[in-house]
Amino acid sequence: MMEALRDNTDRSKHILIIFAILAFIDVSQIGFHLYQNNVLNGYENGEYSIELIESLDIVSVVIGLLQSVCIIFAIVFFIRWFRRAYGNLIRLGVSMEYNENIAVWGYFIPFINWVRPIKTMKEIYTKTQDTLKNYDTSLIVDNNTGFIVLWWVFYIGNGVVSNYAAKRLNRAETIEAFVEANNAYIISDLVDLASITLAIVVIQKIAKLELSLKNADKSLSVIDQIGMA
Repeated sequence: MMEALRDNTDRSKHILIIFAILAFIDVSQIGFHLYQNNVLNGYENGEYSIELIESLDIVSVVIGLLQSVCIIFAIVFFIRWFRRAYGNLIRLGVSMEYNENIAVWGYFIPFINWVRPIKTMKEIYTKTQDTLKNYDTSLIVDNNTGFIVLWWVFYIGNGVVSNYAAKRLNRAETIEAFVEANNAYIISDLVDLASITLAIVVIQKIAKLELSLKNADKSLSVIDQIGMA
């Protein structure tokens, strides 16, 4: 028996908010690393004290911890949104390649998490449109999922660059090495900003389709199910 569609609006809003916060942190870190590099280079010329450098190290740790906490929230919010978006199609009787749990675990199983997330996200995007077309035959289905591929490429790329930056920082023993590590982190933050921007595009596109599907047939929206897992 086909189940009713569960509202996913709040979950999409929550993940978009946390992504905006992460983007702000990225921009802040870029500015901070540029300033820190200026201080490190000036220290060699006697322009700044060691106390300032040590204070900046503490600030760097605090920003890093704040970013880590936000990333944890982002993962939780994103998975909650993704699971409902994928599960809603199953509840509507759409033939999906995986069940909800397997689709979610595709983000965490090593090696599989390189390919399955992009596959299931494409599935959500195209099959939500196919389902909506049952209610609006004039709808032109957009099968161009290049923006999803681009999002995932930048997401994977950010992981690679950030790991490289962390290794450079751990091996740094000279001012020049610390500056180079900071430059690597700046590149990582820029890639992360691109990844976040593309993730927002993906979520907004799917959220609009979900809203259109909800409005196409009011019977698909059951208010007392809002917030259920």
